[in-house]
Amino acid sequence: MAPVEMPAFIHNIQCGRLLEALRGETTQREVAAACGWSQPTQVDLERGQKLFTADALDKLRAALGGEAQVWDEIAWHAELGSAQIPKSDLRWKFKSEPMRKLVDMERTATVIRCKASMLLPGMLQTPELMRYLMAVAGVAVDEIDRLVDLRVRRQEALLNQERRFEFIIDQAALARVSLISDATGVWAGQLTRLAEVVRLPNVHVRWVPFSHGFYPAQESDYHLVTYGADPALNLVYVERYDEQAVLPEPKIVKKYQGLWEEQEKVALESDQAANFLAFVGGPLPS
Repeated sequence: MAPVEMPAFIHNIQCGRLLEALRGETTQREVAAACGWSQPTQVDLERGQKLFTADALDKLRAALGGEAQVWDEIAWHAELGSAQIPKSDLRWKFKSEPMRKLVDMERTATVIRCKASMLLPGMLQTPELMRYLMAVAGVAVDEIDRLVDLRVRRQEALLNQERRFEFIIDQAALARVSLISDATGVWAGQLTRLAEVVRLPNVHVRWVPFSHGFYPAQESDYHLVTYGADPALNLVYVERYDEQAVLPEPKIVKKYQGLWEEQEKVALESDQAANFLAFVGGPLPS
């Protein structure tokens, strides 16, 4: 069993993938019939979207067979996947389940890769920029303080050197901050914040300058998340105006991995990040 820290929902996904591998050439319909439930239930189990009871695992083991070692690993993932998370945990401070999952992954994933097109990622924003953006978005004044506090608490994950964070950010995201009135102090404060972040050994920030022109899916915002299990587990988190989602399906993840590789080709190397910030924002604080 891989000694990799994972949130409960990731354990369920791993459990489902092990079951899918055991199924082999047998169809989901055949396994479902042997276990006494519907094919959609089998689909949900293999996607990790259902909790695994002891009774369900017994039925699956009888239907699928397989080595005892594999079933020990399945049972281990199933047990951790059903673990109760204390209500005091940070994840419960967020309203949507996809956002809760992102918070879980930020604190536990081996690598998180983030592509940002029009806004600086929340993990890199100063509280002042957060307040400005939330006010523009029409967030209620009495709610802003709470949300800013939560975003700042999420940023603590950057200080955990067991986690690796990679960012590819379009210059448009930085340019929009530079256009905020200098009287607010947001621009200078954000440059200072970025200068600090690029020095962290586990954080790599790359920029795509306007001078490059157009590039594949430049408008896309997403997170690629990797867990160093055996085999590695990869997921995608996407966030749009009216929806958020964590996508574990390998075919979808592979498309985003290809997209990231294409965007890496046009991004400045990480060791050029400080020079780029100095170029667009003036001398950086020492």
